[in-house]
Amino acid sequence: MAIMPIDSVLGLPTALHARSYQAAVDEGYTPDPAAPPLDGTPASLAAHIDWLNTQGDTITLPDGRTVARTAHMQLWLTHAFTFIGRLNIRFRLTPELQRWGGHIGYAMRPNFEGRGFGRHILAEGIKAARRGGLKGLLVTCLDTNIASIRIIESNGGRLIDQGPHPWQSHLTARQYWIAE
Repeated sequence: MAIMPIDSVLGLPTALHARSYQAAVDEGYTPDPAAPPLDGTPASLAAHIDWLNTQGDTITLPDGRTVARTAHMQLWLTHAFTFIGRLNIRFRLTPELQRWGGHIGYAMRPNFEGRGFGRHILAEGIKAARRGGLKGLLVTCLDTNIASIRIIESNGGRLIDQGPHPWQSHLTARQYWIAE
């Protein structure tokens, strides 16, 4: 039986879904680039999941700068033991996140793309962000990511700005606002 978006739930990353998460990475899913690398061992997977659930500390940005980690929550979209995708909620925006990243970011496992899970994970993420005290939400995507544009707009996103991506000036970033 096929998994449907309505059958999936958001929750904190746990070892319960670790094997499926590693399988997703092996299939081409891109894990959080700031997290400790995965080398296929249980120890690296455990350290990776622990890091995803850690507050504070620092992260290294794509341009090589190290900055303080903002208050955040990473949630995994899952069904039973299957990892489907991730959603990041950032409760405070740094100047960098105001330009790229916003309050919510999400990524889907490749074999779950194009099946309604992106729309579902953002809708559930908006609810979780509001329960966490956020009202209006900034969400960003590239102008070439037609799927994300549709997902954001179908969840009430209104285009407020577009311009060069802050780290890759040859790309165009779009900023959306999702009101209360």
